[in-house]
Amino acid sequence: MIKQITLDKNLYPYGFAAFYVTPEKSEVLNNSCRGDFYTLFFVKSGEVNLQIDTNSIDIKRGECAFIGINQVFRIQTPSTFQVLVLRFEESFYCRHDIDINFLNSCKFFDNSAKLFKYKLDVPTQIILEQHYKSLSEQCIEPYNELTYLITHNSVERLLLYCQRESLLNNLESYNQNVNPDNELANSFRQLVKEKFKKQKQLGFYTDELNTSTKKLTEVTKSIYGISPKKLITDQTILEAKRLLLHSSMNIKEIAFELNFEEPSNFIRFFSKCVGMSPKEYRDYSKQHNTLLPEL
Repeated sequence: MIKQITLDKNLYPYGFAAFYVTPEKSEVLNNSCRGDFYTLFFVKSGEVNLQIDTNSIDIKRGECAFIGINQVFRIQTPSTFQVLVLRFEESFYCRHDIDINFLNSCKFFDNSAKLFKYKLDVPTQIILEQHYKSLSEQCIEPYNELTYLITHNSVERLLLYCQRESLLNNLESYNQNVNPDNELANSFRQLVKEKFKKQKQLGFYTDELNTSTKKLTEVTKSIYGISPKKLITDQTILEAKRLLLHSSMNIKEIAFELNFEEPSNFIRFFSKCVGMSPKEYRDYSKQHNTLLPEL
């Protein structure tokens, strides 16, 4: 089953946690998990294999990686390791629309199609470890407004370093980030993530965003390269794959979880999009002990 992880507000009153992890002190090692928070982690020593949804990547010493809200992840390792972990809730980071738009623009937190990792230079590693040290002490202090502002500033700095690295290495990401339609695209994508199980009709989203089908289609094709309907479909398929790979739910249960009226409708939908039935997808992955490539 998929292990649901949350931040204990009694232990972490600010809505974020910073701590070191080793194989002996890991609640997620070799388990499929998902959390209602963002995660940034830095491999200080050793190496780990990170699987997110249907993708996997090796993270080695000196590299950092990212996990978005509600993404299913699994961490394995061929060796001992020490990892610095930062988890934070959306409510901790997002004080206003600027914060929301910034998080939505961070490609490394939207890695359902591609996993991101960055090799940090030594000066940046030192800065990161300094921030972690102070954040690990502050995250368990009794809440007060000044400490909140200080810790928010520290987390923001860490994300800005990562965003800068992303933009320097990917001019396309930079061009998308300054696109005036980016806010609409980000709002649509976020709304889909929140509502896709119950709302699969495009009309719901255009009404919620106070825009037209034509405008939304132009924006999503320009920024994401796909139509808004395809984005809704892809989100549904992604969640179906998560449940098939990481849970013991049967096909009928998954169909109802994704709000299909009949399991047969879900099977047809999945088969058309993926090229094999849900059962075939699950069986192949288990038999070959591997993840299928994206189709």
